Amino acid sequence: MAALLVAQKITKSIAGKPLFEDLTVTIAENERVAILGANGCGKSTLLRMLAVQDKPDEGSVTSRRDLRVAYVTQEDLFAEGATISSVMEEALPREDRERAAKISRYLGRFGFNDRSIEVSQLSGGWRKRLALARGVAQEAELLLLDEPTNHLDIAGIEWLEELIRDLPCSVVFVSHDRYFIEAIATRVIEIDRRYPNGTISNTGGYADFLDYREDFFAQLRKNKETLNNKVRREVAWLRQGAKARTTKSKHRTAEALSMISELKSMRLDSRAATVEFAASGKRSKELLKAEHISKSLGGNLLFNNFSVVLSPGTCLGVAGDNGSGKSTLLNVLIENLKPDSGSILRANNTKISFFDQARKNLNPNLSLEEALMGDARSIVVNGREYVSSAWARKFLFSPEQLSVSISRLSGGEQARVLIARMMRDPTDILVLDEPTNDLDIPTLEVLEESLEEFPGAIILVTHDRFLLDRVSTTIAGLLGNGQIELFASYLQWEIAKEERGERLDKKASAKKESAKLSHSAAASSNDYAKLTHAERSELTKIPDKIERAERQISAIEDKMADPLSASNSEKLSQLCIELAAAQKKYGPHAILEAHY
Repeated sequence: MAALLVAQKITKSIAGKPLFEDLTVTIAENERVAILGANGCGKSTLLRMLAVQDKPDEGSVTSRRDLRVAYVTQEDLFAEGATISSVMEEALPREDRERAAKISRYLGRFGFNDRSIEVSQLSGGWRKRLALARGVAQEAELLLLDEPTNHLDIAGIEWLEELIRDLPCSVVFVSHDRYFIEAIATRVIEIDRRYPNGTISNTGGYADFLDYREDFFAQLRKNKETLNNKVRREVAWLRQGAKARTTKSKHRTAEALSMISELKSMRLDSRAATVEFAASGKRSKELLKAEHISKSLGGNLLFNNFSVVLSPGTCLGVAGDNGSGKSTLLNVLIENLKPDSGSILRANNTKISFFDQARKNLNPNLSLEEALMGDARSIVVNGREYVSSAWARKFLFSPEQLSVSISRLSGGEQARVLIARMMRDPTDILVLDEPTNDLDIPTLEVLEESLEEFPGAIILVTHDRFLLDRVSTTIAGLLGNGQIELFASYLQWEIAKEERGERLDKKASAKKESAKLSHSAAASSNDYAKLTHAERSELTKIPDKIERAERQISAIEDKMADPLSASNSEKLSQLCIELAAAQKKYGPHAILEAHY
């Protein structure tokens, strides 16, 4: 594949802090490249350089002649007072004859119906969609995306995956969403000072990259051990002193010193925050019990008649689209909000630690030291005492940062502060509302391991499908219109969503079919008006009957899928008979045939 753009041996520092040195990255035609790396390694800076919005301190960025590049930044920036229409108009050149048609096409594709709405009235998810629409509409040869999944719910992320896969251009993107990377990347590049050239690159998705990286480090560890053995021998020789100041001994001394220097530079340990939540040790089988709870907001029923029990070692993952009521359910369960009906029961003296996605309990005017330590000079966590500098280092903060105000920290740094505060005191229930926002992949991996090992209960709201899948023992799926169901796994929730979508499609198809048949019936009698009132009434009820019939069939199928039924041959046989009878009696075609 021909190269579109090459960043050759680039070096960049910000405020005296080196981000990367002698970095070389090549982007070819028709590939989708994921850029990975820890917070602060320079991923966004690299994207800005590829977009020619920043310059390297050393090295060069060259591209194919007249290369068209579009860049969607991490922050969704729009002019004050801008409307959806004006944003798109400014993105496309006035001399483009197809400008109006493109604007209509792309706004429709991204789900915008009313162009006159001001951007300031849009939610975070719709602002992100507009920023993406503005970038994609430029129809560039190279599209650069910095954290494109921010503010999108799971449905929005899955929609974006399909859209990007269909784009006829190369895409370079920065993301911490591992499912997203796996779904669309054709190559993965990771920036890390542990690598000899500052990066490693592998063709394939995220899973392929993990295998490649594991093999890479295995070889690197082997090389380090070999070098370590050589250095030991050379150090022993150096200690004896050179017997003669010969050219050979001087050369050997220089080689030994070079090997020692190389060994010191070989860092194989990853740079990630230390996360370890402490449980209070409460042994109650029911730390929290919700019975038949319901909640409406603004006249919109979010969930109805929901019951769940949280025991030690369980994690309730909450899934649903933006606005479906995930955070509301979480706040009702921990009694920050009262349910409209039902009850919440907690074991005596149950302690709850809460990670709030809005970070309202994080005072922006505090210094980092005050936020981490409170008024104490030292704290004891898991039996170990920490002074402020030692506690800060566990979360990748330097002692020099302790006097910096919270308002000056990045989103990822603020998230680490909240996690540090949650770790200070033992707790029974961890409540996490979007804890992964702004966290890099190394920190996410450590957080996952800590949550898996936590012996208390967890309530988790997140758009990170990888985390939700790995940690949750039960999924509460919000389906809209007050519907909420419990699922044994994230995969089961995904299947249920697909089936629900298929049922909705079937319902729409059934309505179309019944409309056609009713038209045909009316035509055969030459006049629809000749139908009696009862016949017309019966005609309109057909779609609803089909929907009820499908629910009955689905209920029987669910019973068959139950492990208790599957292990009972007699019961399974009876259910098979019931299913066949239901399909014959209640199938859509059977209902239609009964009326025509």
